[in-house]
Amino acid sequence: MSAYTNDELRQLDHVEDMLEAYADARLSPSGPVLARIRANAMAMVAASAAIAAAIAAAESRAGEPAALASRWRLPQLQVPRRAFALGLAATMTLGTSAAVLAAPPGSPFYNARMAIEGALLPTQVDARLAAYEEHLAQRVAEAQAAAASGDHVGLEAALAAYAREVDAAVSDIGDDADRLAHLEAVLAKHVAVLTALEAKVPGEASIDRAIESSQKAVEKIKEKARKGGGGRPTDLPSGSENLPGRD
Repeated sequence: MSAYTNDELRQLDHVEDMLEAYADARLSPSGPVLARIRANAMAMVAASAAIAAAIAAAESRAGEPAALASRWRLPQLQVPRRAFALGLAATMTLGTSAAVLAAPPGSPFYNARMAIEGALLPTQVDARLAAYEEHLAQRVAEAQAAAASGDHVGLEAALAAYAREVDAAVSDIGDDADRLAHLEAVLAKHVAVLTALEAKVPGEASIDRAIESSQKAVEKIKEKARKGGGGRPTDLPSGSENLPGRD
């Protein structure tokens, strides 16, 4: 057997003390450490929930039956979508919230950002149309920035979100002639911008799809205008013109 000197024993004691301190810190964390762990876990859960909601929304718009798609719109929770989104944002840590709300196209949090923006849309139709107009402009600007930097993943993500916003806007604004004409003019501007972008990035299928989506939306707008008779309805109860999604 080997004999230990006093110096060796002191070193072994020091190592043992360090191991015990490490174990105490990792296996029995303090209150502040537990709070940070809990906050980060809640942030990850919230972000995952928002991403799942965005995926579900995209799938429902892609052709699921109306009854199935409507289930995602949270009627069973009996919580307004705006309140749900605010609660979701409040659950996140400040850093995670900022990361989600500023997520660029193609990033892991981009779909979560789209879901939150959609949930926070105003309920009043004119304000909702203005919000759609702003979102569409943002999506086009994001696509331009992604194309300029050679980010094909970001370009495709931005234009896919643009196409979803176009479909939602056409569905939500009803058949009022003024609103339809305004949205048609907005989409015509975006088609011109996207056509110019296509010339700079030839062969990019996502740009072709976005242009096609805008053109189809314009056709839907014209059809709605023909069927709607070109005026605001007067036979609805007072206040019903402010309901979202009135067709």
